[in-house]
Amino acid sequence: MSLSSPAWRPLAYGPPGAFSTPMTMPMSSAQTVSLDPTPPAIRAALAMMAQIRHLPQDEPYMRALGVDIIFQDGAQALQTLMARGCRIAYGDMGDSKAHAEWRAEENKVIINQKYQGDESPHMLRAISEALYHETGHVARQGDGQASLQEEINCLALNTLAHRYHMATVPGYAQSCSQSRLITDGVALYEKLFFDADPSKRALVARIIEKYGDLPPETIDHRIPFLPAGVPLADRVLRTIQYRRASAFMPNNFPAAPPFMNPQPGSSPAPSYSQLA
Repeated sequence: MSLSSPAWRPLAYGPPGAFSTPMTMPMSSAQTVSLDPTPPAIRAALAMMAQIRHLPQDEPYMRALGVDIIFQDGAQALQTLMARGCRIAYGDMGDSKAHAEWRAEENKVIINQKYQGDESPHMLRAISEALYHETGHVARQGDGQASLQEEINCLALNTLAHRYHMATVPGYAQSCSQSRLITDGVALYEKLFFDADPSKRALVARIIEKYGDLPPETIDHRIPFLPAGVPLADRVLRTIQYRRASAFMPNNFPAAPPFMNPQPGSSPAPSYSQLA
């Protein structure tokens, strides 16, 4: 199930924190997703991933939250998988609630086998969004050493992909209540990232719940400097520190950390329905 091909070259990435820029290279959906013996359903999901674009106002919105957007679109993500010769397969993930995972030591992206057999269009699109997330881990060093910033960057990818499908695929929004892969994954993070709350309390809480034990950043996923506002990873770290401190001296701390209060001039999240 290798995606290696002599027709592809490694991508050239900028320094950590810079937006990735691909080399010029030929590409067609047929070339990139027809390699046997990758399962047909996964090939279909990869083809869908290759078509992902970011809605115009979503990228600046994400950057303002402190997201370093790893790929410019799904085609660049697919090129990354090809360049690394990654394998894509369904696999047993035991009791894990994860929908997919990057196994650096095996050079493989695993899709939870619980979703095998459902080849409905909405499921394949959800898998394409999960693949977009996991390919973010493959990019740059791809060493399996995760961090808060890396997870935020990758969560943003599946969110951007989900919003693109919501805006461009009729009926996809209505079908998103039929699978946990969607309701507890890509659809959930679309709601959390684009919550009207400018402090993103629910998103911060979710990231702490799932990734709060990770280091803040890695060499290839640095927390960006924002001229205004607090990067999301910093909000997570400060909230963790605040919770620990307030647990020892509960009477000396307000109910919420001051940096989580709404900031003057915060812009509302763009609606995908207005951007289609």
